[in-house]
Amino acid sequence: MKNARALTIAGTALAVSLLTLPGCAASEEAAAEPAGSAGAESKGEIAFFTPSSQIDVVAALADGVVEYFEGEGYTVTIQDAGFDAVKQAQQIQQAIDTRSIVGAWIMPVAPETAAQSLAALQAAKIPVVVEGPPMSVGLEGPQPGIAFDEPDFMKYGTMIGDTAAKCAVDGEGREALFLMPPDAAGGTEQVIGAIENSFAAGAPDVPIVATGEAADISSAQTTVSQLLIANPDANVIIAASDETALGAAGAFKAANKTPACIVAGGGGDGAVAAQEAGDITAVVSWDYSSAVDEAGADLIRLISDPTSQGGIIETPVKATGGN
Repeated sequence: MKNARALTIAGTALAVSLLTLPGCAASEEAAAEPAGSAGAESKGEIAFFTPSSQIDVVAALADGVVEYFEGEGYTVTIQDAGFDAVKQAQQIQQAIDTRSIVGAWIMPVAPETAAQSLAALQAAKIPVVVEGPPMSVGLEGPQPGIAFDEPDFMKYGTMIGDTAAKCAVDGEGREALFLMPPDAAGGTEQVIGAIENSFAAGAPDVPIVATGEAADISSAQTTVSQLLIANPDANVIIAASDETALGAAGAFKAANKTPACIVAGGGGDGAVAAQEAGDITAVVSWDYSSAVDEAGADLIRLISDPTSQGGIIETPVKATGGN
């Protein structure tokens, strides 16, 4: 992929829907328009069913899917569910009923409705890529007509914790604040546990003195500002989402303090830009540059034989930046 971006997902069945970031958002009407090249004869339509185009990293993943399939001669449409599981199920069923698609890529809003939609797609012999492991939608192992883009939540959380620990030790960290998005969903508990364990092992002399939750940058900045008043020696931020990391950076600036390090589990454009500007020390993210290509190739294989078993593709993890 020529313009591949490293992404992170945390919330829903993939720990995704919690990362509501401003920017990179298309309107619902625009999101439903075909993304393929006008005038070119298409091999068929691939629908990308997203929980919300308002999520920066999801919009970036959609860009990667569009780029891949356009390069293979397909047309891509983006279907935005607006965090509504019922609406997403209706969008999928409509595509099945109208036979408008030859394949689908689904980031589920809710596992239970996604399981019903997957059964309907299988019955209609329309192959699909699912963002998440089989167990996230009540299945076990490889499935006919379904490929899974599967994250390793333990690896992801461990890398965040390890990166933050090294940063804390190298940067003379004193105390740490642990920030996360609210309403934890599937996979998030594993991520949080792995972060806490790996950070404690790598930086035993830098205790996590407080935790906080925030859903957006503004509330994250307010939360961190309050935590800094209560914990003036805290100079390490472990953030489980882009917006909590960006809010923390804003809080330190407002307090005229310089953090030893801010490590984000993220990967949206805002976090990447902040890391490049030096406001965030490191970003740990799912790297979809290879996963999209592998899962996309498997979907094309399944289009030619929708009764064959799909693959289970492990989404790589990468860290950018650091002390």
